[in-house]
Amino acid sequence: MSGTVYGVVGRKDQPCWEATVIDPRSKFIVQNGLGARTTDLALRLLFGARSRLHDPHGVVLFTDGWRPYESLFPQVFGRPYQPKRQGSRGRLPRLRYRIPRTSGHVRIIKIYQGKRVTDIRIERAAGSLRRIDQELEALGYTTPNTSAVERHNATARRMNPHQVRSSLAFARLPHVRETVSDLVDGVYNFCRVHRSLRVKLDEPVGRCQ
Repeated sequence: MSGTVYGVVGRKDQPCWEATVIDPRSKFIVQNGLGARTTDLALRLLFGARSRLHDPHGVVLFTDGWRPYESLFPQVFGRPYQPKRQGSRGRLPRLRYRIPRTSGHVRIIKIYQGKRVTDIRIERAAGSLRRIDQELEALGYTTPNTSAVERHNATARRMNPHQVRSSLAFARLPHVRETVSDLVDGVYNFCRVHRSLRVKLDEPVGRCQ
């Protein structure tokens, strides 16, 4: 699951987006990236997440509507193959990528009118409906969503003043912005209690259910 959040660094007119990949099962932050909202940011984020996965070909990714996620998903999580050359001369065609049956990508696109979300469109960008439905059932979801990363972004805004819009609390130096972001991610991963991970006990213990 992946999403982005807005911020600034250096000056108020210099945006610094923070993109995050999070595991919706464990709520564990797999990878984050900071920088201008360009394809380079998406590349660093997705390849960084891929390097930390045990099985990068078994991923179903739920993202927002940012286009680089869709265009880069086959390159990052697909299997490369060399197409045959037409004829016996000339250079070989570019590498292409097959999406494994165990992978999938769904875009959750929010339609805005001004600053208000008026509609949400769900679009299957890669993979089969069957594989996506399997992942939704495993997560306990009825529809694809990015609730885990949105919850993290809301928590991070309360912990990191550099993400607050229209405020004097913005990072003057890029390395300060990165350091605070890493600190927040570490606290979120290893220190905070996640209520959404609660499991009902087989037998109540005192007031604990």
